Amino acid sequence: MAKSGRKSGRVFIIVALVLIIVVLGATYAFIRLRPILMPAAQPTVDQPAQIQVEEMVDIVLTTQFIARGEVITEGVVAMIPFPKKELIDGTFITDMEEVVGKKALYPLEPRMPITPSMILDAVTGGSIAAFDLPVDKTALSVPIDREALIAYAPQAGDHVMVIGCMWLVDIDPEFQTILPNLTGQVTAPSPATETSPETLSASVAGGGSAVGRTELDATLNEPFYLIPSEEQRPRLVCQNLIQDAIVLRVGEFSLDGVDEEPVVEQQPAPGTEEAAPVEEIKPDIVTLVVSPQDAVLLNYIKRAGIEFSLALRNPNNTQEIVTDAVTQQYLMDQKNIPLPAKLPFAVEPNFGELATAPETTAP
Repeated sequence: MAKSGRKSGRVFIIVALVLIIVVLGATYAFIRLRPILMPAAQPTVDQPAQIQVEEMVDIVLTTQFIARGEVITEGVVAMIPFPKKELIDGTFITDMEEVVGKKALYPLEPRMPITPSMILDAVTGGSIAAFDLPVDKTALSVPIDREALIAYAPQAGDHVMVIGCMWLVDIDPEFQTILPNLTGQVTAPSPATETSPETLSASVAGGGSAVGRTELDATLNEPFYLIPSEEQRPRLVCQNLIQDAIVLRVGEFSLDGVDEEPVVEQQPAPGTEEAAPVEEIKPDIVTLVVSPQDAVLLNYIKRAGIEFSLALRNPNNTQEIVTDAVTQQYLMDQKNIPLPAKLPFAVEPNFGELATAPETTAP
């Protein structure tokens, strides 16, 4: 009996385990197959699917290239929609009237949205070039030649140094004239007469000679009065006057402020006569961006007739350059140039030319 009861209990446990496994398997299969057996419910006619519509706003866009300084017309701009949620106040212009009739501050490429910083009032906005200057700088134009302009190498935006050279002479502080002064002959007054008493008036005869100096001859022990044999020789000095100036433009600006587009030379067709080449006009003026004080300095250089040249700088080097003024003494000392000795002989470089040159007779 007891053995039969244990056997029945064991069978019951096995059957229970089988049922649990079947239930778990059916549940897992239902979960995996539910998306296939039960498709998503379709929206009814009474509840259609909601479609979100994004709000748009029109902005002004260029349709073709606009040169710098050119007046913008309706034919070169258009309106296109732009997402309103992505539009930041003060960026793109949304009113066509705010653009038409204005000048372009920069060259505008096609399909470019226009911002307020790109345009300028055509009547009261001033010159286009003034907006290229930093707020603490000013611009000044100076005449220049090929050598001083570094063989036309600088372009707008380059950094240059301004080197000036001047010839100095000694002058009389009172007369403000070049030394030496000239002497004149003073005549004594006429003797007194019954009708004309003696006076202290004197007259100076014209001409005169240069004021010299007295020196004692060491051999004869006699004083001599020396006068200069020629006019005073000026002394040259050169120095770096402006360490860092920016080239605003080489050559003249256009009168209407519109940048001229480069002209592409057309090649003549085969069999046709070639046109005469057009001689390129070399610039003879340059506009530099400098500080207000350096602008006054440049103006003084022009008025004083001081010669100057430009020296091109690397744009990545903005450090101030400190230099020493160069004189004849500096050249001799720094470059170790000795003073030539006074020899009893000398080289005559022109002897051959003088010997072979044909004789000319006066007309």
